[in-house]
Amino acid sequence: MNDQLPPAQSPANQDRRRWLLRNAAWGAASLLASHPAWAQSPYPSRPVRLVVPFAAGGATDVLGRLLAKALEPGLGQPVVVDNKVGAAGAIGANQVAHAEPDGYNVLMGGVGTNIVLEHTMPDLGYRPQRDFAAVASICNVDYVLVVAQDSPYQTLGELLADAKKTPDKLRYMSTGPLGPLHVAMEYLGKLSGAQMIHAPYKGEAPALPDLLQQRVDMGMMTALFTRPQVQSGKLRVLATLSAQRMASWPEIATVAELGYPGFAAPIWNGFFVPRKTGAEVVDRLGKVTVAQLQAPELKNLLEKQGVSVTAQGPDAYEKFLQAERLRWQQMIRESQVLTKS
Repeated sequence: MNDQLPPAQSPANQDRRRWLLRNAAWGAASLLASHPAWAQSPYPSRPVRLVVPFAAGGATDVLGRLLAKALEPGLGQPVVVDNKVGAAGAIGANQVAHAEPDGYNVLMGGVGTNIVLEHTMPDLGYRPQRDFAAVASICNVDYVLVVAQDSPYQTLGELLADAKKTPDKLRYMSTGPLGPLHVAMEYLGKLSGAQMIHAPYKGEAPALPDLLQQRVDMGMMTALFTRPQVQSGKLRVLATLSAQRMASWPEIATVAELGYPGFAAPIWNGFFVPRKTGAEVVDRLGKVTVAQLQAPELKNLLEKQGVSVTAQGPDAYEKFLQAERLRWQQMIRESQVLTKS
């Protein structure tokens, strides 16, 4: 039996082999670190899911689909809208809050999902400030108070006077219990002394037949969804919930102008991702979104449909959200909506 090691396995050669392997591994790691695109696929490398937490056919869904299509050229990937409906938007928001923080699950959130519900739903499965990172603000959405064309109420004053005279007779719809529209209407009731019954729906489209048949007396709907119904003679607008008259519908008075100074229920939308999403992904999504919203074609299209484009990036949007939290906390407290539910 030969006790001699072959040359390749001699101690000197083994040490040299180990040294080469160590340096090869170090070199590969250094190369990958200096070229991160080699280490992982650039974002996005597959379709992005945009969760719209309201029913298909409603105004939020329409806006979401317009934006999804507009984002595709900038991202270089399809953006697929996924309607996750229920609980005033909480079901869809909760799903995104607990999704992988990889940038492939984006919430089209709003004042309800990302501020109000935290204060009105104690068992909410997420906490907006803790669980979401702001990507970009999209727009302020113009909402109006509407009745059926053949409703006996010609003005907001007549409707509120009747609701004050005969409490719990009139019914108004919103897109979910304890959402921002519910808070806004209860706040208006507090200011006017009117008492109405809240009738929550999963979206504007499902509520329309009941409104037309006057199974509900008044709706709180977007100008985008409402305008065609008004133009076809099916609905009549009583007022806008915005702080100022709408640029696209300037003849409609605000609730504040009709006797309730200071009243306004700002309803806005923005994009959010899970909080632990990487900063580079948030920045990419934010830049693409803002760039598309500032493009004249999309901006004009959105504004013609009853929204005001805001187009803020992540940092500016976070500052805006801080101020909005204070505003809505006050409205919730003064409306006493929690004690009535």
